[in-house]
Amino acid sequence: MPAAFAALDSGKYEISMRESAAPMSEEEIVASIADKDAVYFGVDPYYSENILKQAKKLKVMAFAGVGYENYVDVAAARRLGIEIRNAPGVNAVSVAEFAVGLAIDALRKITFLNGGSGRIMSRELRNLKIGLVGFGNINRAVYKILTDGFGANVRYWNRTGEATPLDTVLSESDMIFIAITATEETKGFIGAKEIAKMKDGVILINPARPGLVEEAALLSALQSGKVAVVAQDGYYDDEEFKKLPSDRFIATPHIGAATEEARDGMDEAGARNIVEFFEKQ
Repeated sequence: MPAAFAALDSGKYEISMRESAAPMSEEEIVASIADKDAVYFGVDPYYSENILKQAKKLKVMAFAGVGYENYVDVAAARRLGIEIRNAPGVNAVSVAEFAVGLAIDALRKITFLNGGSGRIMSRELRNLKIGLVGFGNINRAVYKILTDGFGANVRYWNRTGEATPLDTVLSESDMIFIAITATEETKGFIGAKEIAKMKDGVILINPARPGLVEEAALLSALQSGKVAVVAQDGYYDDEEFKKLPSDRFIATPHIGAATEEARDGMDEAGARNIVEFFEKQ
């Protein structure tokens, strides 16, 4: 059991933990939460409307991370009066470090050259014009790593506050990091129109969600060479991406936040979110 939950007052909270990582059927999920007042959840399983409707006592769900929309029927939870809380910023440094790692791999082709021979000339991060789409917790941490650690020239666009215009970030950057919250409104935020504004041979780094970039438009841009390299923490369904050279399309199984520090921080935030909810009742 996570230490943050083990430390809760046993006189107030009765805690049960799923011990197995094996996939659960819908019936098993329902049985596991049927009598629960709160659920601390991650990326598996998916909490559908049918599941939530049968959890008659459920009042609050605490997510181990930020973007929970893909893992619970948010509209159904609202209709049923179930509050969902998340943990913004807790995993930002872990994801940012991973994003910069993806960027270096995309630029210097480290994994592509693993075990091989030969020499591929590249460039240094400090001499690239780097743009950030979004300036939330993740890209703020990316900005700090790139400027403090590499002396890079970085500009950012954000939906609020002072920032560089989006068109300028897209058209003048050699490398672009995309890290905005994934919602229905931001799905396909970067599409064919936005890609057309980018430099030829641009490198795209997406540590957030693949769905922020429109799938067909990105595939076409990679095939044409408009986009030189994509490195992202997540997969697309289209099998055509697997046919691309491994030094031009780098994809990992959404593991940017998979560090001990991020896990412990998310556990602490999850426990705190649940306790605060009931203390305010």
